[in-house]
Amino acid sequence: MSKQMLAGQEIKIKDSLLSFVKTHVPNADLNLVDDIVLSYAVAILEDISTDPSFDIEEFCEMMSAYFPEFESINHTIVYQWMFELEAQLRSNQPEEKNTIIDISLPEIAPKPKTRTSSGSENSDLPKRVHKLSEMSDGSSVDSSYCDFSDEVDVLQEMFPNVCSMEVKHCLTIASGDIERATQILIDRQENGQCLTPNNSLTIHVNKTTINDAELKNRIIERYSYVDKDAFAKEHRPVAPKVEPKKLVRYRDNKIVSLKGERFTEVKKGEDVDDVSLKKNKKGQTP
Repeated sequence: MSKQMLAGQEIKIKDSLLSFVKTHVPNADLNLVDDIVLSYAVAILEDISTDPSFDIEEFCEMMSAYFPEFESINHTIVYQWMFELEAQLRSNQPEEKNTIIDISLPEIAPKPKTRTSSGSENSDLPKRVHKLSEMSDGSSVDSSYCDFSDEVDVLQEMFPNVCSMEVKHCLTIASGDIERATQILIDRQENGQCLTPNNSLTIHVNKTTINDAELKNRIIERYSYVDKDAFAKEHRPVAPKVEPKKLVRYRDNKIVSLKGERFTEVKKGEDVDDVSLKKNKKGQTP
C-alpha cells in the first residue's frame, strides 16, 4: 500500500487507534494523540504492507510514552490489530499492481485435486465456498476477509508443524495468494516471528527466574567433582621429625663456672642432683 493511499485514510487510522487505546486502556486521555503519533502509525502501516516483520517493541515503547498503561498490553494483540487495520485499508482501495517478485513453487505446492461426484459423470474443478473454518477459534484473525479455507488446507499440508492461526495470518497479509503467503511464512520462520497456539510470539518467551540457592545447587550438581574413593581411604598422618629439646638448668643467683657457663645441660638418664654435685666437686680445689 502506497504512502499516498495511507495519507488519504488518516481519519480511519486515527479512529481505529483511538478505539484500540480506549478498549485496552479505559482511563486513557485520548486528547494526547497528536499528529506525531498519527504519522508514526501511518509509517508503521506502510512498512507492514512491504515487510510483515516490523519492530513491535519499538511501537509499544512509542505508545507507552503517551499512555503508560499501553506497555501492559500483550504484543500479540497489538500485532494482530496492526495487520487487521492494514488489511481493512487495503480492501477499501483499488487493487494495485503487485511489485513483489512472484516465486513459483511447482515442486512444493500440491496440485489441486478434482472432486468426483457419484451422481454425475462429469468431473469439474470445485468452486471455492466462503465459510468459516472448522479450526477457527473465533478470534479476530478468523474474520470475513481471512476466510481462505482451501488455501489454509494447502499451506497446512506444506507446513504441517505450523499452527492454523499463523497460516491464516500469512494468507491475510498476502490477500489469499498462496505463493506470496508461502514466502511470508518462510521469512517469518527464519526471523523467529511465527505465532504459536497460545497466542504469543516465540521471540517474547518469558523465562522463569531462579533464586540464588537453586542456581547454586544446580551448578554444584552439574559441575562439582566428588571423589568417592576418598571416603574409603584411612588417613594416617606421619608425625613430624623434630629434634629433641635440650634440658637445661639455670644457675639461679650463683656464680658462673670457670668456663663462664651460667647453666648446666641435663642429659637423659642422669639424675639432676648428681649433675649438680659433680659440678660442685670439680669446682673445689685442694
